[in-house]
Amino acid sequence: MRLKIKWALQQFDEHIDEYATAALNITKAIKRALESPLVDVLESIIPGDADTILKNKILQALETGIHALSIVQTCQQQATVEAKLLCFVTELRKTSPALQEAVLQKLQSILLRELDGNTKKQHLYDLFSQAKYSSVK
Repeated sequence: MRLKIKWALQQFDEHIDEYATAALNITKAIKRALESPLVDVLESIIPGDADTILKNKILQALETGIHALSIVQTCQQQATVEAKLLCFVTELRKTSPALQEAVLQKLQSILLRELDGNTKKQHLYDLFSQAKYSSVK
C-alpha cells in the first residue's frame, strides 16, 4: 500500500506542492468565512499581492469547483465568481460541520486539479490534497 501511495505521489511535478498549498489556503479561508460574518470572501481567499496569472487560475478553479460541488442550483446561476462563492458559503453554512469538512476537502482537491491543469486522474489529486492537508494539520 505504501509503495502505491509513494508511486502516486511521484506522478506530480515540482509545482504541485505550490498548487496544493494554494488550494489548502483557499479552503481554509472559506472555512474561516463559514465561522465569521461574510465581508469580502474573495479578497480573503486571494491576497492582493498574488500573481495575476495565479489569480486568474484560482478564479477559474473556484468557478469549476463551486459548479461541481454546488449545493443548490441557485449558486450556479449567479453572475460572478464572487456571487457564486458567497452563495456557496451561505448554503454550506446550513449544513452540518461534518458535511462542510467533506465538501471543503473535495473542493481543495478540485482546486488542485484545476490549478495543475487537469493532467492526472481525480483520485490522484484527492490523494495528494489529503496528504497535504494531513501534513499541515
